[in-house]
Amino acid sequence: MKKYIMILMAVVTALSVTACKGPKDPKLIYDDALKKTSELSDIEADSLTNLTMSQGEEKSEIKMDLKLKMTDVNSDAMKYLAEGTTSVMGQDLAISMYYENGYYYTDTMGQKIKYAMDIEELMKKVRQSVDGGNMDSSYMSDLSNKKDGDNYVFTYTLDGDKLSTYVNNLISQLGTEVEGISYDIKDASGEATINKEGYFSKQKMKMTMDMTVQGETISMIIDSDINYVNPGQSLEITAPNLDGYTEIDMNAVGQ
Repeated sequence: MKKYIMILMAVVTALSVTACKGPKDPKLIYDDALKKTSELSDIEADSLTNLTMSQGEEKSEIKMDLKLKMTDVNSDAMKYLAEGTTSVMGQDLAISMYYENGYYYTDTMGQKIKYAMDIEELMKKVRQSVDGGNMDSSYMSDLSNKKDGDNYVFTYTLDGDKLSTYVNNLISQLGTEVEGISYDIKDASGEATINKEGYFSKQKMKMTMDMTVQGETISMIIDSDINYVNPGQSLEITAPNLDGYTEIDMNAVGQ
């Protein structure tokens, strides 16, 4: 079950990043902002995600409250830092995740591990999905917008069948698929704010989905809220202390 939760959290993160990435056609405004945001090399955001998982009488609630920073996304010098808390069934855990030079470091309440990660290949596959038009306005229905000062605020619903195909394809592309798992999106809706510079500044999404694991179904509600901090501005990341991390082989985890 722990392995499935980790996979789901990766999917939620990927969806959040991809989704956030008037007189003009609302679809054109949205797609232009999606393209412009996806091309940022430096990103800072506050992310809050609530997941409710249920199977029969069992229910689990997971909350992730993170501050995210990414720099030099389009280069070999890419760095990633996420710090915050995750709450599982009411227990709060301090977490830190950091990437540089081919290694991913995680610190959960003092338990420090590191492992090799081919982040370049990962980012290439995610970028292929974005550049291929996935999760653009063609996935949406009832897309509408209104002016709020200098901003555009969009509301929309997402096509469940198209999104289910997107999620399953994304998992396959990222190499995180597990035999016997499939995802079925029941419904999804959201709200996005585009600032006067043409970047996404806020993104909210609520999604109901089923995850079928070797014939057993787990129902989930995912509620995410992302606020981008000064999109378009350059950033610097200060690395945490990387001493004391134990290296593990992720290929052996869960086997």
